[in-house]
Amino acid sequence: MSFKPYLGIFIATGLLTTGCGHATRSASPRSPAVGTAALTAAKLGVRYDKVLVAESNTIVMVARDGCVATLSQGTDDTGESEEMRVRCPRPERLKAWFHGVDQITENIGVERVSEDSSEEIALPAAELVTTKGDVLQVEARADAARLVAEVRALAAELASAEMPSPGPASANGWQMLHVVGPAHVFLGGAPTSGMLDARMSTNGQYLCEFVATTKGGPIRATKSGWMSPSLAARAIDEVLAPLADVGATERKSTTYALGITNGAERRANAASTGAVFVRFAVVQDVLGDACLPELDPPTAQIGL
Repeated sequence: MSFKPYLGIFIATGLLTTGCGHATRSASPRSPAVGTAALTAAKLGVRYDKVLVAESNTIVMVARDGCVATLSQGTDDTGESEEMRVRCPRPERLKAWFHGVDQITENIGVERVSEDSSEEIALPAAELVTTKGDVLQVEARADAARLVAEVRALAAELASAEMPSPGPASANGWQMLHVVGPAHVFLGGAPTSGMLDARMSTNGQYLCEFVATTKGGPIRATKSGWMSPSLAARAIDEVLAPLADVGATERKSTTYALGITNGAERRANAASTGAVFVRFAVVQDVLGDACLPELDPPTAQIGL
């Protein structure tokens, strides 16, 4: 078995270039199969477009012009759980990272992956994908381990700074948008309900997290990244236009919408939360399905 099933999940579902909403549940990551024909990037005269690495229960792919996508599985008190994370750094950060990777991979040994091979190799392991779509297995475990370490370091760096903070004031004075509520999406072709937590700053940074429980167990899907600050500010102004402040006697709910202005939170009352949720579709479209799970309109049944 090779990485190709996971390569297909990352590419076909758009995990590297769009959002977590299309994510598909997979089997536990397993060791890739060896191929044949020892080669190096220098001999091939190619530049690798994607780096795919595997450790125990974790598969990570980094795309040169896209994002860092991670599929991982674990266990907790409720049983098996699965996480799908997509982190999209600023283009210049990814460019700098791949510059280093190009130097590492220029002379390491690789071999073409044989689709019909059943022989498994030990983890950690790594594969490299050319711009033409050819998949090549890194031969030496030491080289694979080095690539795993590079990918792990990049993912940790992005994770440490993915939470948006309030940006400069928009035309209407807003600095950040934050919505939380029940949402639904198709995961693996099946309708799935859960909770969406989405944050977006006028500096262009965003973070969306969708948590649900499926037949296979709990699942968490997230995406973080950056967009044009001017576009983010305009979208936030549009979404928060109907916000009316919650009253002192109104019961707070786990479903809510709020904006930050002058460094302070303004939480929407029950009546205006629904209007904000409707307008949030503007942000979802702007982000290119980064926040694909669709928020359900607030109703009395969900505590508002």
